[in-house]
Amino acid sequence: MANGELKIHQGQPILLKDKTPFGVGGRRLCFTHPDDPGKCVKVLRQDEDKTIRGKKTGFVPARFRRTYDNNAHERQILTKIFKRIGPEMQQHLPLYHGMIETDLGPGMVLDLVRDADGKISRSLRELISTGHELEQFRPAFDQFGEFMLKHVVLTRSFLDHNLAMQHKSDGSWQMYMIDGFGDPAWLPVANWFRSLGEKKVQRRIASAWTRFEQFRDSGGVTQELIENSTWGQGFLNHRGETPTAKAG
Repeated sequence: MANGELKIHQGQPILLKDKTPFGVGGRRLCFTHPDDPGKCVKVLRQDEDKTIRGKKTGFVPARFRRTYDNNAHERQILTKIFKRIGPEMQQHLPLYHGMIETDLGPGMVLDLVRDADGKISRSLRELISTGHELEQFRPAFDQFGEFMLKHVVLTRSFLDHNLAMQHKSDGSWQMYMIDGFGDPAWLPVANWFRSLGEKKVQRRIASAWTRFEQFRDSGGVTQELIENSTWGQGFLNHRGETPTAKAG
């Protein structure tokens, strides 16, 4: 399904414990969907090394504190975007396809970005770090920015590890945002007034490329950083080769 409605899979949970996630974030693990190579399953991390948002909660007693649920928040945001602009969001954003039960807890099913050869698309961070020239991604970034501004899609900053670069059959690139959705402002006035929303998106676009250049000039991510990090630093554990999958 692609209309953003919550749907819990009825039947046996999907088994993920013995599989290697292709991506490890600070709070979630990302797996390829075992029954559909065009989709991924995101589950919340349960290990002690996960990043905990809102760990310091002032005077709130520990028994009343709740772990931030990225899936619930992302589901809500992507549902709203779909209701506003429909399937066109698939040009640069993933569709939400419902919730399923897994042996690692509830899993959120989303589109999975793959290259034309069927391999899972790498992040901008990984590509820069492994020697790809940043300038070759500029047309894809400009197209992405135009889309986000046209539809006033409010997000956090455009971070290189949250941007997947799809390598198409003609050699060009398509940029997709795979995390960091939603306006982080405590008072989201930019959601209420289009002019304010446009200005906010424009600021995001204006600051992003400079940040990418600074990351490139710093030398990117080192293997040592990956090995000493509690998350994957935007690098894939594997690319899930599926020659029959077509990505455009």
